[in-house]
Amino acid sequence: MQTIKQPLLSIIVPFHNNENFIIEALQSLFQQITDEVEVIIIDDGSDDNSKVLVESYLASLSFSQICFISQKNQGIAETRNVGLQKATGTYVTFLDGDDILSPSYYTTLAPYLRNGEFDIIDFNFQEFTGHPPIDEVSVSSLCTPYDFKGSEIDGLKSIFERSNWHLWSRIFRRELLKGDNFVKGRRYEDVIFTPFQYFKTKKIAHIDEQLYFYRINNQGITRNIQHKDIDDILFAMYKMLYFIKTHENDKEIAKLVAPMIENCFIEVKKMTKKIHGYYYYSPTTVELFKLAASLCKNTSLSRKKYFQMKYPMMDTFVSRMNSRLKIR
Repeated sequence: MQTIKQPLLSIIVPFHNNENFIIEALQSLFQQITDEVEVIIIDDGSDDNSKVLVESYLASLSFSQICFISQKNQGIAETRNVGLQKATGTYVTFLDGDDILSPSYYTTLAPYLRNGEFDIIDFNFQEFTGHPPIDEVSVSSLCTPYDFKGSEIDGLKSIFERSNWHLWSRIFRRELLKGDNFVKGRRYEDVIFTPFQYFKTKKIAHIDEQLYFYRINNQGITRNIQHKDIDDILFAMYKMLYFIKTHENDKEIAKLVAPMIENCFIEVKKMTKKIHGYYYYSPTTVELFKLAASLCKNTSLSRKKYFQMKYPMMDTFVSRMNSRLKIR
C-alpha cells in the first residue's frame, strides 16, 4: 500500500466575487508549484461568475493536490479557518483571489521550506494596479534569520516597526498556528492574528525580495470603509493592549508594539473622519485610547499621538470645529 506523502506547503486561496481576477491569481500559482504543494481553494458564496470560472480552470489542470470548496458566504475570517482546518502541509500560507504571486515565489521559498529550519518566513510585496510588475526569476535569495542574540524584544523590533501583518506575505509552520483561529465576523483579521504568532517562536527569518504582488482593488475592503471596520481595528488594538497587560515584561512589550498601536489609532482616525466628517469616538473608544496612552507612555509613540490618545475628546473638538469652518 502506497503511503501518501505529507505536502510541504498548503496554500489557501479564499475568494468572493473575484471573477475579474481569480483566474489570473490561480495561473500565477499553478504555473510554478510542484506536487510538494497542496492548494485549498474556497469559494465563499460568490454570486458572480467566479465559481464557474474556477471550476472550468481546475478541470483543465492535471495537478492532483487540489481541494475545492464551495460554501455559503461566511466572511473572510471564517473562510480562512475552513482552509486551515483542511490544510495538511508542513507549512501554510495564503493567496487572496485578486492578487498575484511573483514568478520566483516558489523557487525562492522551497529550499528553505525543505530545510525546515524556520517556523515563520516573511518577505516583501509590491502593490500594483492593472498589469502586475515584470519580475525576473531570482537565482538565489538569502533567507536572513531575525537576530535574537540580545533579547526577544530586540529580535522582533524590526517587524513591529514595519507594522506589516499581511497573512500572504509570510509562510507559517502549520503546527505553530494550532490553537489559534481567525475571529469570526472580523475584517482586518491579519492585524488581529499575525502579530501574536511572532511571540511563539524565535525561528523566524526574512527574505528581502518582492515575492507577492498586491492588487489595489477599488472593490476591496480597504477601499470601502464601513462603520464596523472601526470596531474591527479597535478589536485588534484591544487585543494587543490586553496582551501587554497580561505579561510580566509589559513595559518592554509596550515599547515593541507601540508602532502597531499608533498605526491602529491612525486608521481609526481616518475611518471616523471619512464616515462622520470629523474624528468621532464613542465612550468605549475614548477609554481604550486613554488606556493605550497610559501603556505606551515613554515608548516610540510620537508625542502628538500620545496626547491625542490621552485627550481624545480634545481631538474630536478641534476636528469638528475645523470641519465646520470648512463648510462655511
